[in-house]
Amino acid sequence: MSFYTPYWVKRIAIASAFLCTATTTLAIDSLRISLDDILAKSLINSTYVEEAHLQLKEKKIQVAQRKMELLPEVSVRASASYATNMPVYDHGLFNKPSQHEVIHYLYDSGADFYLNLYNGHRDRMNIQSAKLEQEMATIDWKASQAKIKMDVCNLYLDLLRCYLHRQLIVTDIHDQKEQLKEVKDRYTAGVVLHSDVLRIELELSKRELLLIQIGNDIQAANRQLQLITGIEEEIVPIARPLDKIRVDYDETIKAAKEQAFIMQKSEQEVQLKKLAVKQAKANYLPKVGLTGTFTFANPQVFLYPYNDSWYNLGIVGLKLNIPVSAIYLNRNVVRAAQVIYDKEEVKHHHEAEILENKLLQAYLDYKLAKEEQTVRLKNVDLAKENARIIKNRYFKSAALVTDLLDADMQYLQTLFEVESSRIAVQKHYYFIEFLKGTI
Repeated sequence: MSFYTPYWVKRIAIASAFLCTATTTLAIDSLRISLDDILAKSLINSTYVEEAHLQLKEKKIQVAQRKMELLPEVSVRASASYATNMPVYDHGLFNKPSQHEVIHYLYDSGADFYLNLYNGHRDRMNIQSAKLEQEMATIDWKASQAKIKMDVCNLYLDLLRCYLHRQLIVTDIHDQKEQLKEVKDRYTAGVVLHSDVLRIELELSKRELLLIQIGNDIQAANRQLQLITGIEEEIVPIARPLDKIRVDYDETIKAAKEQAFIMQKSEQEVQLKKLAVKQAKANYLPKVGLTGTFTFANPQVFLYPYNDSWYNLGIVGLKLNIPVSAIYLNRNVVRAAQVIYDKEEVKHHHEAEILENKLLQAYLDYKLAKEEQTVRLKNVDLAKENARIIKNRYFKSAALVTDLLDADMQYLQTLFEVESSRIAVQKHYYFIEFLKGTI
């Protein structure tokens, strides 16, 4: 007769315990939520993402401002002043001067106009530079979203692992209590020693303490997720299997070079530094602008003879500025911009190497986690069979209680390791998606 609980019976018990646990949790103001739903909530409530979004809005406004700078400059002016008589010392400084009558009240009003026609395309390059900065802000915003998703994924999977471990320990405690009852009955019949009963009770107490620790871990992970997502209820995760998902290394590298946030931002940095070289070279080029002035004033002192009548005058012309001193003042500016551009290109290639190394390590960790999961699934069957044999031998007085407890603990440990390996596979998968920029 086998005294060991069949494997399928244990699985049914685990499922029942989980159902009861979930039902009890839902009854005390909790929320069962999938990973996709909690990710959506985290993006809405994240201050980190909101900060990046405001930075993006700021860059958009800067682009609009740079475009507005292409419009002509227009200003209006007005002035009113009083002039005193002008003494003329026609007989020397120490003699009484004669008074030269002047027009005392002076009024001037008008408008000035300037339209840039050509300045080495500096304005358009400034717009292009602002657009590149806007694109970088967009990448930062998407990267901040990906970072929040990665953090939430890790917390959510940690919480799921705690719930799975709690299911296992609850089921195991139930089995240990049943086993303790059998041992007490045999102790009453004089078959086993009292020390065996005490050892099993001690192990049962340790499992109950472990259950309390897992409950504390659940509360801690819940609190962190609640702060990020803004959810007030207790979060109960829903398991999402990834058994059908496969990761191809070559495709991962190819996708990462195009979509990884660090590569996208590095490419924009290279383009920005390349544009800075063009801007530095533009300092050699002349500036041409259309100017205009309209004046409505009194008195008329623009042309001789002067008079105290009101007049208006409009002047339109071209203004040319050739920066001759730039030939020697701008030389090192261009050289420095070129060096910065070359350095940014080297940095871009270095970033690609770093990303590839990270992806290789992440892929190897993912493969290792998959292999560990396969091995640990086999270990469950081995540990289950070992526990069954030891239990039969113990109740036939052919094994010690320490052997029985060790076998039970090994079986529980293998169940823990299986669930942990499944969570580890998912964590490595999401980390690869994060590095690729596709999470």
